[in-house]
Formats: sequence, C-alpha cells, structure tokens
Amino acid sequence: LPGNLPAIEPPLWAGLIASYHHAVLLDAEGLNLDMRYTLEAIRKSEQETIVIVVMGNNPSVSSTPKMSAAEDLANRLKGFNVLLTGLHPESIGSEYMVAKSLFGGFPMQPWDKLPMHLYRAHNWHCLDGSPRSPYASIYTSLGCPFNCYYCNIHALYPDRQVKFRPVEDVVKEVDILTTKYNVRNIKIWDELFALKEDRVWEICQGIRPYNEKYRLNIWAYARLDTITESMLDAMRLAGIRWLAYGFESVKDPKFTDKTEDVIRMTREYGISIMANFMFGLPGTIREDDMASVEFAKKHLFEFINFYDAKPYPGSQWYEDIKASPNWEEYSQYDSMSDFRKASFIEYFSNPSYLMKIQDKWGNQAVKQIQEMVHGGLHRTAK
Repeated sequence: LPGNLPAIEPPLWAGLIASYHHAVLLDAEGLNLDMRYTLEAIRKSEQETIVIVVMGNNPSVSSTPKMSAAEDLANRLKGFNVLLTGLHPESIGSEYMVAKSLFGGFPMQPWDKLPMHLYRAHNWHCLDGSPRSPYASIYTSLGCPFNCYYCNIHALYPDRQVKFRPVEDVVKEVDILTTKYNVRNIKIWDELFALKEDRVWEICQGIRPYNEKYRLNIWAYARLDTITESMLDAMRLAGIRWLAYGFESVKDPKFTDKTEDVIRMTREYGISIMANFMFGLPGTIREDDMASVEFAKKHLFEFINFYDAKPYPGSQWYEDIKASPNWEEYSQYDSMSDFRKASFIEYFSNPSYLMKIQDKWGNQAVKQIQEMVHGGLHRTAK
C-alpha cells in the first residue's frame, strides 16, 4: 500500500538470530535502504559472514516477494560467506546455502540495535487517534499446532510443536519497551496467542500493571475455536484492544455455531475485531467469496483484511499443485484482483460501517478510513 498506511515493524526473526549470535543487525527494509545503500552498509560492517533473512513480519503473512531481491543482494556480495534463512528460502531452497534453526531457546529482541524511532503501528491499530509511533512487536511463543492446507508456516516449524517462551521474559520485555523506549503500541507476534487459557491469563496478569500505568494498545492473533470468555477478560485488563481473527471464508471449518458467540463476547469485553478473509481458497467458488463479504458487512467489524488466496511455497496446497515459484505473483498488493479491490472499497465505503466508526472513535477515524480508500486503495495496481 502507498504512503504511510502500512506498519513499519521490527524484523523480529532477524533480531532473534542477531541476539543469539551477538551479531550486527541491519534492518534494511525498516531503514528503506535500496540495493546500493544496503551493500554499502554491509561492507562497512566488516563482517565475513552475511545472513540474509527472507521473511515477512510473521511467517504466515510472508507474502511479499522478497526472495528475488534477496538472491540479487547475495549475487552482489562477492567475497563474503553468504547464507539465506527464513521461510522463503527454507520452503524452496536457493542456489545459495540455506541455514535452518539459527537460534535456540528464547532470545530477547536486541532493541538497542534497531532504529526504534522509525517503527509505526498499522493505521487501523490507532484508529482511536493515538500516535502510531513508537511501536514494537514481541513474541510469547514460536510455532503453530494446526495444519491449515493453505498455510506455509510449517516450512519453518516442521514439528508442529509450539514452544512457549518463559512468561517472566515476556513481562521483562514489556517493561523494557514501555520504560526505556516509551512504547505503547505493541503487536504480539505469535501465530496464535489465544491458545492456552491458563497461559494467556498468566501473561496478561504480568502485563496488566503496565497497562494500568501506561494504557497500552496491544493486538494479537486468535482463532474462533480456541478463544474463551476467560481469555477475553484477561486480555482486556492487559491492554489488548484488538484481536485478529482468521475467518478466512464462510466455508472454513472454523465457522461453527460458536462463531456468532465469539463475535458477541469479544465486543462485550470492549475488544475490537480485525477480521481476515481469503478469496479463492480451494473448494470455494466466487459465490462463497461474495458471502464472506456480506458476512463482514453484516457484522461491521472495526477493520477487515481481504486477501487473494495463493499457493505459497511451503504449503500443502503448493505441494499438491506442483507450482513453479514465481515470487512476483505472490505480492498481496501489487497484484490485487478486481474482486478483492472492489470488496475493499465496498466495505470501507459502507455508510453503516462509517457510522459505527464515527460512534466509536469520532470524525478523525472516519477521515482516516476515507483517506485510506481514496488515497490508497483507488491507486493500488491491479
């Protein structure tokens, strides 16, 4: 998306590797460095071994076509020992050496090595009008126990075992971010934070004092079939103000009789919903996608993401169709389908939706949405 609409997130996976190895860390994407300046920065670092991390801000949302750029960078690093790591190269390999499992345990993100002044929250995360910076992301677990057909995450976590970070480390990181870096906007990076009720309660109880002192604005990922009312209560008190639910499609197995109850409960606890949907999933037809849009419009979620489903390397879907990886086709923004684009505009231009946003956050929030539609989505390439 153009302009300042997207978030600028800390490179958590690269940071964990750098922390574990006490290595130099360069966030070229965050610094908006082109190839020339990235090469200059690498050469000035005087390191012999260069690890290029090729991944999005979360494994399961690694949809940007970064692989070609990474290999282009590697081609130019003559005289260096170059390794590639991350979900993209681990999914399909590379002409360069691919390194796996480059860290162990639960390292702390090396915040002192990152340009903290540059990071900003998503536009929807701060629809209440609060500043989008400072911003940071933390993790409380690694991995996902589920096996969604279209997800490529298990190229990175092949054993399907979730590894849980010590709660005291999570609380310590929140303390560092709030007291040292003045961070209030936080993303919980986990593929699924709302997994174990007792653990969610323990983490939220540890974070709660920081919310009471600083009024945190946190968001996290949740599933319709794992969330509980007890979790929602704990999250509310800890400053979790948004939950991102993967609705995916009205044909998704997670759509059960409980779905309406989950939506109702989430709202009763004052937590806003970021609803994620996917168009063109295997086994669905266009009428199903249209039904998903109508479902979203019926519930007037505070924000939505509509994605074009694609068989990303590393997913079972990709393996089944034996696709040839063309990374340029995997961008969710440079190749937006006409249906997806029209659905975005229809949803965010809906008078009932805009009235709800105005009632909740005022005219400034409506203005943010309208500027996003007219200044961003209308200019997005097909």
